[in-house]
Amino acid sequence: MNKKIKALWQKGDQQGAVKALVAAIDHDPTNVDNYLQLAAFLVILKDYTQAEKLILTALQRFPDNQDLKYSLGTIYYSAGKYDQALKQFQHLTLKRLKNDQLYMLALTYQAKQDYARALAFALTAQQAQPKQTDTNLLVGDLWLALGKFKQAETYYKKALVSAPEDAAANFKNGLAALALGDSENNAYFIKAKELDAAYFAKEKHQLIDIERYLTANKEQK
Repeated sequence: MNKKIKALWQKGDQQGAVKALVAAIDHDPTNVDNYLQLAAFLVILKDYTQAEKLILTALQRFPDNQDLKYSLGTIYYSAGKYDQALKQFQHLTLKRLKNDQLYMLALTYQAKQDYARALAFALTAQQAQPKQTDTNLLVGDLWLALGKFKQAETYYKKALVSAPEDAAANFKNGLAALALGDSENNAYFIKAKELDAAYFAKEKHQLIDIERYLTANKEQK
């Protein structure tokens, strides 16, 4: 990405960065990277309609470009159009995109609440990159959704080893510990809140959901 455009975005001039990328595309419509970067900016700005139009326009010029198809899949995923996202991700064949493809397939099936299928893709991605924090967290999340708390803990711990100062890794380990009956150990939650209070507040509902699940199980026994 052009350094001037990057600087505009980083200083908060998002519209300026978008306009500069539009101008760059007009100047050189053969540069695929500019389409990809502009689409990424538009997704961050939640302008999914314009992002989709942009990538579809680029695909008319470069119909076989898999980076563009992957980008289109991520746009559909971000917009909640999961079936359309799957169509894009499922047909990718480029080797360097394989792990990203597997991860996004897992995320998309997770969003569709098809946790078993999501887990199959996530585990394949994890085996290829066993130290990847976000992949380990995703595998843990999927085991958690399936009620397999010990398996969830295994992958959350892998994430914590790779990223001990990551708020999500700490929070998720706290969830697993709570689900496994360690209600006294809240050190993970304390650290997660210290690392990122906004994240903790946003995800606290998961803690409440686990507590409700455990209470309901006790009442049934």
